[in-house]
Amino acid sequence: MACVLGIETSRQLCSAALLLDETVREDTRKMARAHNEHILGLINGLVVAAGMAPQDLDGIAFGCGPGSFTGVRIAASVAQALALGAGASVAPVSSTLALAVAAIEQLAVADGIVVSIRSRRDAFYLASFSIADGQPTVWRRDQLLTACPASADFANGWPWVGDQPPWLPADAPFLSEVTVGAGLIARLGARVLAEGRGLDPELGLPAYVQGDSPWRTSERPN
Repeated sequence: MACVLGIETSRQLCSAALLLDETVREDTRKMARAHNEHILGLINGLVVAAGMAPQDLDGIAFGCGPGSFTGVRIAASVAQALALGAGASVAPVSSTLALAVAAIEQLAVADGIVVSIRSRRDAFYLASFSIADGQPTVWRRDQLLTACPASADFANGWPWVGDQPPWLPADAPFLSEVTVGAGLIARLGARVLAEGRGLDPELGLPAYVQGDSPWRTSERPN
């Protein structure tokens, strides 16, 4: 895959990247909100600097969550729109998998890792991965939890990474300095696209976890 655009807005970073063959150009800004106001500008800046047009993209990868309810939908909608215009495939990239890979690359984490991503209030998305030869494999799939999982083998004694839950035991090892930018999303997405697992734009959707929706049905008197 010659040119892959990466988009990451699932957490605190607003990030875009271009993977041109083996070279990554990335523009990342830290912000709690307003990703929708900045992501198109970041993408346009990278594309113009590379002397390209959006139609030159071969594939678009995006952090599909779980993560910020609004953030993952911004990334998905931008990826869909650009892919439709470029006639390109999309590659949704799991946000928990991306954090696990980032922990391996940035802190040389071995054996295994537990990933925690804030949803709302005290609710967090958790997943755990075993690691062999530097590659993560899903150990426990994404779950939305409001308390530490009762099953001890969920963590298996591994360190945690991402957003620290207030209910996490004080003695649990936590790695807070790991970040995921769009460059990593582009690299992971390029693998998917190279393996022929890219999707048509309309199929590039956010990841959904049971209990995901922040909306609640209002109770009305009969």
